[in-house]
Amino acid sequence: MSKIFELYGHRMNNWDKKAAANCSLAWCPFMDAECDGGGNRYSSALDLRSLPALAQKFPGKDVIQSGVCSLLIREGEQPWIVCPRRLLFLKNTGHQGNDYQRKVKEDILKFWNPKTDNLRVWSEVKMKIGAISDDSQEKFFDYTFDYIISGSKRTPVKQVAALIGKSERTTQTLAEKNGYTLAKRGMDFWIDDFPGDPILILEIMTSSTSGGDKKKRTQISMACEDAILHPEKHNGPGINYRQVWARMVSQLIVKSQVGIAWEGMTLWLIQDVLADYISNSTALNLQSFLSEVANEVNILAFGYGKIDGLYSNIIELKESKFYSGPIDSTNNGHESGFVDIIKIGAPPPKEMLWRSLFLKSPCATFVG
Repeated sequence: MSKIFELYGHRMNNWDKKAAANCSLAWCPFMDAECDGGGNRYSSALDLRSLPALAQKFPGKDVIQSGVCSLLIREGEQPWIVCPRRLLFLKNTGHQGNDYQRKVKEDILKFWNPKTDNLRVWSEVKMKIGAISDDSQEKFFDYTFDYIISGSKRTPVKQVAALIGKSERTTQTLAEKNGYTLAKRGMDFWIDDFPGDPILILEIMTSSTSGGDKKKRTQISMACEDAILHPEKHNGPGINYRQVWARMVSQLIVKSQVGIAWEGMTLWLIQDVLADYISNSTALNLQSFLSEVANEVNILAFGYGKIDGLYSNIIELKESKFYSGPIDSTNNGHESGFVDIIKIGAPPPKEMLWRSLFLKSPCATFVG
């Protein structure tokens, strides 16, 4: 049965007073801020006003997010990360805590190599626009990027005003509101740090959990509650392998193409167990794309490595592999490309269909 491996950043099999104190604050050591449930798990929040026993563990709080970072599906196997903050979080929080994601950041810079230190980060960048394709058809682009990292360039306010369709005065106000640097040169105002090249699209893909069973208390909020109150008795949800693969495959090629079109780079951060699942369930064998240089599609896979008593109760991911290659093998000198991720790994024998049908009652007869 699945168990929570890390709760509010701390290993449950190495729980100590420091972990308990951290838990009482619902604190995420990777964000260096209070846990936000991964930014997309608000339905799993715990209302302490209706949970008096749990409320005693969180003095002064009414609502907390379920701080489940990772799950151990089976003993002896690698944990599965289920919170994107566990893998990487890029945001100034105002605190100066330990950086448990230094290795991840170093590897990003290693393979991106932007050749400048003047970089800024934007999170949850939404773009919903219409554009005209090469064959003069109107197409729509509707995606959200986890992070965009870019450099800067000195740009006239009048040019930015034309870009956003606002007056120069309104553009200056927006620049000041969003923390940009304005400078007057002669009769014109300039934005000294308007976004510019280089560009990195950074996407984080961690595993989804199954819905869980309310009766068995394997829903993620129930699992979190039980792990805090009765750690030895709790059960966790499972991993929805198919859903996480489907979410990634629906965006992998598109966002990689966008990075190329912008003369930048798209980099996907995943966990090594997810990389293994992709290799084992699709026609794409990631091991054949191990690389030291970037290409059209780029994936950084991180892992826990050997988990033993040498680690502290907060684990920094130290092991990584970089997979990179063309979108398609055509004219690239490769036997295959990342487009193979949408192809079936191996079709099941027809006999297995007959077996599945025989073990299930028909629901109807079909009459035309």
